[in-house]
Amino acid sequence: MIEDNSTDNPVISVYIITKNEQDNIGRALESVRWMDEIVVVDSGSTDGTVEIAEKYGTKVQYREFKGFVEQKNFAMKLCRGEWVFNLDADEEMTPGLRASIEAVIRGGTDNGQFDVYKVSRKTNYMGRWMKHCGWYPEFRARLSRNGSAQWTGQAIHEKLEGKGRAGIISGDLLHRPYKNLGEHLSTIRNYSEIWAAREASKGRKTSIPGIFMRPVFKFIKMYILKAGFMDFGPGFFASMMGAWYIFMKYSRLYEISRNFE
Repeated sequence: MIEDNSTDNPVISVYIITKNEQDNIGRALESVRWMDEIVVVDSGSTDGTVEIAEKYGTKVQYREFKGFVEQKNFAMKLCRGEWVFNLDADEEMTPGLRASIEAVIRGGTDNGQFDVYKVSRKTNYMGRWMKHCGWYPEFRARLSRNGSAQWTGQAIHEKLEGKGRAGIISGDLLHRPYKNLGEHLSTIRNYSEIWAAREASKGRKTSIPGIFMRPVFKFIKMYILKAGFMDFGPGFFASMMGAWYIFMKYSRLYEISRNFE
């Protein structure tokens, strides 16, 4: 049941999808409580996620999770604001980004000439705000005029798309995706399984040399070409994890496509 505690004519709404995010959701909501309307779509949290969200006067609605694209489109349709912003539960908005968004939606320098805007995301990894490895700046489309864009894409690579080109606004989203290396490894396992199953269903195959070389190239790209070494230890581990993800994706594709299971 949705509880409507928002203003009568919201200018901007934020929508967040959640499941068991009690360690993150408070920080995320605190950073966007200035917005006119907050919508949370939860897919069955068993921790304190919903209770924390309700303390911020949000609209909270349950919906079974059927994929990121479907879940985000559903959440966006619940928003009543003229503008809508997508925030992940493990992100928070900086004051600089807030100022840039307000300038756009309230008649700033470009008078909101675009229907969709990209923002830059900065990731915290092993206690360090990453500036290299190809992780920063990482631009994601997040702000849009209500009704002018929709989420599209694959199961783990969703993106917000409008009819025209997207504008870019300054300021960062702060991103804390993993508590530790174990959680990162678990995510890699899940995502590589989804990717491999999808690609195998399309008839895609790979080879042993490909399985060996792709991770090597990924590490070189992240650690050397993208200057991951300048992020010290976290840069090394991020590059290794990037290579491991590639290895797991193509190893599982090799296994599934040859029916070794």
